[in-house]
Amino acid sequence: MRNEIIRKKLVLIERDRVIQNLIAQANARYILLNTSENRENFPPYTINDDKLNILSFYYLNFGCSFAENQAFDEAIEPLEKGASLLEFIHAAETNKKNASNYYGLIASLAYYVGFQYSKSFILIKKFETTSVIAKLIHLFLLRDFIQLSEEINKILIDPSYRDSFISNNIDEIDGTTKIYEITIAKALDGFLKYFFTGNVDLLNNAKALLKSIKEISEIETDPGIWWVIRLLLLISDGFNESSLWNALKSYFDLDHPKVSQYIKSLVFLAPRGIFELFITQRKSLNKVLNAENGCIISIPTSSGKTRIAEIAILNCMINDPANKVLYIAPFRSLAFEVESTLEPILDNADISVSHLYGGSLYSKLDEKIIEDSDVIIATPEKAKAILRGNTELVRQIKLIIIDEGHLLGPDKRLIVNEIFYEELRFYVQKNGGKFLLLSAVLPNSEELAEWLTRSSETIYKNSWRPSDERLGILDWDGNFVNINWISQDEDRQSFNNKFIISEELPLKPRQRKIRYFPSNKNEAIAATAYKFRTFGSVLIFVGLKSSVFTMAEAYFKRLGNAPDNHQWKNLFDWRAFELACIETYGEEGNSWLSYARKGILCHNADLHADVRLPLERLMRSDKPLVIISTSTLGQGVNLGVSTVIFSTLYQAGELINARDFWNIAGRAGRAYVDHEGKILVALDSENLSKKQIEYRVNSIKKYFDKSKIDLAHSGILSLMVVLKNIAQENGVSFDLLVQLIAENKTQEIGEKVGDIDEALDWIDDTLLSLLHVNNPEGEIDLSWAESFFTQSLAYIQSKNEQAISGEEVINFLSSRITGIVEKVGNNRIKWQSLIKSGIPLNSDLMLEELLPEFIRLVQEYFNANEITIERKIILLSSIEALLTDIPIFIEDGDSIKSKDVNSIRQMWINASPISTIIPFENGIEIITKLYTFKLPWILNGIAKKMRNIENEDEAVIIEELSILVESGLPSLTKVKIYQAGIRSRSSADELGELFDDELWERSISDYKRDLVLHKDSYKEQVSATAGEWLDLLSRTANRRVTKVKNIPPFTFGNIHEKTNTLIAKNINGKQYLLSPDLSILEDISESDIDFSTINSIPGIDFKYSPENGTWVMKINNPYIQLS
Repeated sequence: MRNEIIRKKLVLIERDRVIQNLIAQANARYILLNTSENRENFPPYTINDDKLNILSFYYLNFGCSFAENQAFDEAIEPLEKGASLLEFIHAAETNKKNASNYYGLIASLAYYVGFQYSKSFILIKKFETTSVIAKLIHLFLLRDFIQLSEEINKILIDPSYRDSFISNNIDEIDGTTKIYEITIAKALDGFLKYFFTGNVDLLNNAKALLKSIKEISEIETDPGIWWVIRLLLLISDGFNESSLWNALKSYFDLDHPKVSQYIKSLVFLAPRGIFELFITQRKSLNKVLNAENGCIISIPTSSGKTRIAEIAILNCMINDPANKVLYIAPFRSLAFEVESTLEPILDNADISVSHLYGGSLYSKLDEKIIEDSDVIIATPEKAKAILRGNTELVRQIKLIIIDEGHLLGPDKRLIVNEIFYEELRFYVQKNGGKFLLLSAVLPNSEELAEWLTRSSETIYKNSWRPSDERLGILDWDGNFVNINWISQDEDRQSFNNKFIISEELPLKPRQRKIRYFPSNKNEAIAATAYKFRTFGSVLIFVGLKSSVFTMAEAYFKRLGNAPDNHQWKNLFDWRAFELACIETYGEEGNSWLSYARKGILCHNADLHADVRLPLERLMRSDKPLVIISTSTLGQGVNLGVSTVIFSTLYQAGELINARDFWNIAGRAGRAYVDHEGKILVALDSENLSKKQIEYRVNSIKKYFDKSKIDLAHSGILSLMVVLKNIAQENGVSFDLLVQLIAENKTQEIGEKVGDIDEALDWIDDTLLSLLHVNNPEGEIDLSWAESFFTQSLAYIQSKNEQAISGEEVINFLSSRITGIVEKVGNNRIKWQSLIKSGIPLNSDLMLEELLPEFIRLVQEYFNANEITIERKIILLSSIEALLTDIPIFIEDGDSIKSKDVNSIRQMWINASPISTIIPFENGIEIITKLYTFKLPWILNGIAKKMRNIENEDEAVIIEELSILVESGLPSLTKVKIYQAGIRSRSSADELGELFDDELWERSISDYKRDLVLHKDSYKEQVSATAGEWLDLLSRTANRRVTKVKNIPPFTFGNIHEKTNTLIAKNINGKQYLLSPDLSILEDISESDIDFSTINSIPGIDFKYSPENGTWVMKINNPYIQLS
């Protein structure tokens, strides 16, 4: 059938309202079947399953015909529609019929042909296998390739599949079925070997086998097997589009060591391997790799942004191994996650990934790590500190990846980040580098592309995702929870009425008042989340930090009296969280821990980093019953949740915007786990009028419209508009405003002068940095500013801004630069000192004035009789006393002040558990705001100033002090042990006593190797808790590698004349050597050679060596090492 004819027929069926309504009904019914809704509550559906089966194959035939005509893009929609219709009919357990297993197999294969690997994987698990062929395909779609290989091998040695046996027993057996079975087995074996090797000959041989039996099925007029073979053939054709080997062949030389090792890192990755690229990934590559100045990627969560980043990194490092890649993650938790995701893949391709720690520091500890790393992963604050302190690194950066690139806006941190990205834009253009910006929610990607890549064409947008989204409203009316799903069926609602029923609770002793559960909206949400746990983990969004534990208590109540502890499967990640949580918050009264033990994970901004990181790792690696969080989990962190429930659409009293809504909602639905992610918004309709309910329902539905997502807007532009308005309110024109800014006379504007001065301080240090790179010496020339800032995001977006023009944007920024020069002078050494510190300019100028005092204090420290940690704490106390009037100190107000500050300081530096510090006045605030953030940042800036004027000895002490303060440990040795992976300050302190104290010489990785190698010896010398942390470190370090014994070279007759590759397999208890194409299958059970340790491990074979006439073991699997 020609494509034009298919299109016409498809248009007719798509426009048929009756047919489309039947499909919508099947979809709506499927929801009710999956949520165990009583059939008595079903609407009056008019669908007939047998007729829908026929309609499904009608769609599948269109899709297959497109694919057979090599129009795979057009094939996707009808294939998915046909497969999903079969799923609606046959996948629900309560609607299965005799033929459902067959229809499920066809649907799963059709999903695969349409590149929906995740849906295929999920769907096939819902059906049983009743034949040899079904079992083989079942294992293939489940990606259980070890078991599949064993089943194939059993068939290969089974005498009943030999031609002679079939011909001699034609009356007793179904010979045609035997031929189908062994041929499909051999074809699937060819698929597997192609996946692991990229050998196209093996794939072509598999196709030829399938074509031969397709012809037989046509002669035999067997439509059942014909459809199976047809879809398998199309799967093999689809490999030309989607397989890693073919998809990357268009852009890379597959023989390049980095490329081949990268592919092997993916295909051999446990537990299932990665063999294809998602549609979003492969279609993005042309722009990602070929666009001269970079690319903007806007695709949904779980659609493969990280893999796109990997391939961009691979391309950058192949272009020049001396290149560096800067990967900016907006939060430390996301930076840790990106590190753990990228490192095992890229490391095998000889591309090293950094392991940087610290908020805004760039110290000697970082220098060695950066020098040895190809990919530097950092928060914007860390990235700024690194680049300001390392001009050589700046020249090496050729690719900058900005994750969660939509995070722009009027918030202070976002403005500071945006102006830093402007600075990065200068470096990228100068280096001839590229930007790659990643986002799941970016409706105005054209503006960001114009900003970072100088072209609005360098965009890749796609709404495809591996799982569907199901949207609904959770309505609590005081007695019931009714779930109303958004459905395509316009004539019938899709709902779960009385999904939860409020029931009377048994009376407790002496209790007279009758109680019900659920009795309020929170309990109704908790009960709904509990019921949805059967689909997978649930995330409940709450709008206030205090609401996290309120909701947790409601969920705990649903678990009943004295519920058992949750059975965590990943015991190591659970134990890491448990140990960190106890050290930070203690054992008694620790709500974080007590709820977690019941499977309820809580998360908000108060969570300390030592607990937050292992908690988020546990969320990803295991399956909690429920996660309850504010928006702190909305950005970036990949969660394993099937359902997201919004308990409110407010955050801290303000309505959340649509972009934040979808950032959180997008976490629902995981590739290879969920066919669909469920997103529910709670509505408390109790005591509301019909009109009020209708208004609130319509307000909720507005969030469901993705076309209304908020634009990513320049915070700098918003800041200018605000300052312009303040000036106008005080009778100051814009022209006068920029003049006053240039002359640093903002005090003449009016009573809000403090707000203006503080706001300008957010951007001043970066403007000074841009001034310096454009004027490294000589007279100051500002002519660069106009051409540079006309490419800024603020200027680009001013075209659509009523309140301010592009010309005013340029005048504002140019005037501010003039004002900065007026403020700091023309001394380039002073400029460098201010720029390298990375501290806001007003605070930095005050530090410049205090620098002689800081130097004096350090020299007094040197003059002391002994240099101890106690002396360093006294030095720290003296420095803190000088900083009380610094603006960045003042902005936190009384929250970082305490009568107990001396005790807090002493205990923190000496590694006392945070749980012992919390009881002090403002104890946790001083730790989180002052000691782990602001004070180390300031100390590091002071050290850079000292180094800038060649006070190196003093700089070393202050830099060391900044690291000790940030980590809360008394020596650099103990800090390095902590950063090596002993993520407990108390245990790092204890283990540090086993090592000689040193400053900068020994690297963090050296300590890590030492701790792992001598773990058993160290465990005998430390506490049980420290010993557990050693075990956890050892497990993490050795998690990815399997060790096998080498099998010495051997001879094997003249087999090398037929093949140069052999593979060892144990089949039915006997040892065999096989050729990749299965033409050789030799029983060598009598041999003395022991192959048992490698039989089931993919990626190990034996190559014939003509030089010495032996077969030599070769390991292709990067996760296997010789012991």
